Amino acid sequence: MKKGFKITAVVLALVLLAGTLAFSIVTMLGVRAMAQEQGRTTARLAKLEQWNPYDPDDPGYGDSDTSEDDVIIAGEYTIRSTAAISDAYLSGDSSALSAKDRETLTMASDILDEIITDGMTDYEKELAVYEWMVTNLAHDSGALIIIPETGEDSDNPYGVLKYHNAVCVGYATTFRLFMQMLEIPCKVVHNDDLFHSWDLVQLDGHWYHVDVYADVGETGHAALNLPDEVRMQQQSWDTDYFPAADSLEYNYCWQNRRTVDDVYSIPAAVRQAMDEGVDGFALAFPDGISDSDAMLAQQMLYALDNALMNNYTEGMPTAIREQNWTTDDDGNYCVLISFNYNSDDPYYPEPADPEAVEKAEEALQDAFGDLFDVPMEYEYDEPPYDRDDYEFDYGDEYGNMIDDGVITWGVPRG
Repeated sequence: MKKGFKITAVVLALVLLAGTLAFSIVTMLGVRAMAQEQGRTTARLAKLEQWNPYDPDDPGYGDSDTSEDDVIIAGEYTIRSTAAISDAYLSGDSSALSAKDRETLTMASDILDEIITDGMTDYEKELAVYEWMVTNLAHDSGALIIIPETGEDSDNPYGVLKYHNAVCVGYATTFRLFMQMLEIPCKVVHNDDLFHSWDLVQLDGHWYHVDVYADVGETGHAALNLPDEVRMQQQSWDTDYFPAADSLEYNYCWQNRRTVDDVYSIPAAVRQAMDEGVDGFALAFPDGISDSDAMLAQQMLYALDNALMNNYTEGMPTAIREQNWTTDDDGNYCVLISFNYNSDDPYYPEPADPEAVEKAEEALQDAFGDLFDVPMEYEYDEPPYDRDDYEFDYGDEYGNMIDDGVITWGVPRG
């Protein structure tokens, strides 16, 4: 009995040992498999983070490695290099260009011949290009001329210069082309969300942000030569890849700055700028300004903005378009101010002759008359000179009241 018991005990011990070893092996394999799966999951998540939401089926699209060119904006418009065109301009040899690029070169060259003169500084050249673009590319004399041949033309200089019609990529690449032709360093920047693009231009060793697209059709030069500190209030981008813009020297508003001794000198300085017809300027505080005075200054500017919007005065701004607080190159607070001015609205073509208008109105009434009236002509009341007799109310998107097809500037009190 004792011998049999010993044999049985040995067998049981061996069985237990084998089971323990087997369990350990299975456990190690399971842990390894879990670790491998976790690694694969982490890799997949990392890859997902690199995917762009516009094209989730393309895991290579939107990789984190930033580049200037070959970037797709809004899932549709591509930032493409125009170096071949600017190189041809500088070398005088366009033989290697395509027919489309040669036409682009001709259009761009003709514009530079028109606006650039001998003796201009780089800033004056940049300003001339900027003002030509915001003035001439915003609108055209007819409606059909703005229609491009293909959708691709709106994101490149060919479409911008030929059809005066573009998305932000088109304005940014066209501005860069002009700068490169003038041998002024320039880059096209895109934001982190791949929704917008603009330019960085280098003047006297410092970089500045330029957003022609934002200023087209506007007044105030609000987006000309901004430092990072201001641009970061509006956009985010890869600051590790693109150069830093750390100066105000060639900012348009700073070029027209007014120095004020204290916060109570602000109204007189702003009025002087308005009387001079300046559309963008800066208020500088060389002795510094406290946080409380800066808040008071901002309240004063908001009050003035409200008064401008509610009191039309011929020759004066209609609103403060932007006020951006920042620091100057000496570290002192300053504020960049841009005005909106009324001008002839060039977005619409000249009105058709009365007979054509009447015929068009009949066609509208035939199609929509059972639903509502669609008048082709409106009566406009002149802004009243005595605002005390009127209660201004924001009726439509322009702040005008509409009653039975008659647009008025205000509603009589009482």
